[in-house]
Amino acid sequence: MNRDKPRRREMFYAEPIYRPPSEAYSLLIQATVGCSSAAAGRCYFCTSYIFDRAVPEKRFRIRPTEEILEDIETAKETHGDRVDKIFLLDSNAMIIKTGELLKILKKCYEAFPALKQVSCYACCGDILRKSDAELRELRQAGLKLVFVGVESGDQEVLDLMNKGATVKDQIDSVKKANMAGIQTSVTVILGLGGRRLWRQHATRTGKAAGQMNPAFFSALTLMVVPNSPLDAMVKKGEFALVTDPVEVLKELHLMIRNIDGPGPIVFRTNHASNYLPLRGTLPGDKESLLQTIQAALDNPDLLRPESMRGL
Repeated sequence: MNRDKPRRREMFYAEPIYRPPSEAYSLLIQATVGCSSAAAGRCYFCTSYIFDRAVPEKRFRIRPTEEILEDIETAKETHGDRVDKIFLLDSNAMIIKTGELLKILKKCYEAFPALKQVSCYACCGDILRKSDAELRELRQAGLKLVFVGVESGDQEVLDLMNKGATVKDQIDSVKKANMAGIQTSVTVILGLGGRRLWRQHATRTGKAAGQMNPAFFSALTLMVVPNSPLDAMVKKGEFALVTDPVEVLKELHLMIRNIDGPGPIVFRTNHASNYLPLRGTLPGDKESLLQTIQAALDNPDLLRPESMRGL
C-alpha cells in the first residue's frame, strides 16, 4: 500500500530578514527576530526601528533553542553537504545566552560537515556582557565572525542618533572580540553627522576604526527611512542632510585618511547605498584608495546615480 511521504517541515523566517551583503550565499538561520536596540527605542536612523513598531512579526524576540535546532535539521534535509557558511539572523543573535548559542553552533557543525564559518550581528553590549572565557568558547565552537554596526566614532553623533552606546564601548567590544579570536566586521554610516557634524564624524570615526583594527571595515551612506525619528528631525529642520555626493566623498576621504590601525583591515564600500564602490586593504592600499576617491571628486560622473542607490 502506498503512503504519502510526511511533509517536510518548513524553516521559519520573519521577513524582511536582516543580513550583511557578504552573507548573500550563506544559509540563513533565524535565531532571533528583529533587533533589541530597535525594541529599546534606539537608533533613530534605522529601518529596524520602524519594523519593530509597524510589523508585529518583526518585534524583537529570541527564538526557543529547540525551534532553531529543528530549523537546522530541516535545512540539513534540504541542502545536505552543500552548506559551508551559516549566518544567524536577525540583527543581534549574539544576545543569546552563551550556553544556548553553544548548542546552536554545535548543531550547525554536526549537521553540515563542510561548514567553515558561522557568523552573526552583534551589538557592542552583547560582546561586553560576555566574559573573555565565554567568547573564546564561542570561537572554539565555530563562531568565527561578528558584524558590529558602530555607525560613528563621534560621541555627539551617537547621542544625536540615540545609539545607546559610547565610543569607548564600541572600541572595547571590537577589541574584546578580536582578542578572543573572533573576526570582526565593522560598519559605519557616511552622512550620519549631517552638515553640522560631518567633519568630526569623519575624523573621529576614522580614528576609532584604527583603534579597533577590525578584520573588515565597511562604510554605508545614509538614506533616510520614511517615518523614522530621523525623518521627523529632517522635516523639522533639526537635521541637515549631506545630499551632495561630492560632499559624501569628501567625508569618506577624510575618514580613510584618519585610519591608522596596524591592519590588515579589508576596507569596502560595496553596499548599494554608496556612490562609489571601493575595496582595498589598509594600511597598504590607503594611498591608492585616497587617490581613487580624489579622482571621483575630480570627475563626479564616475559616481553611482541616485536612482541606483538602495538600502
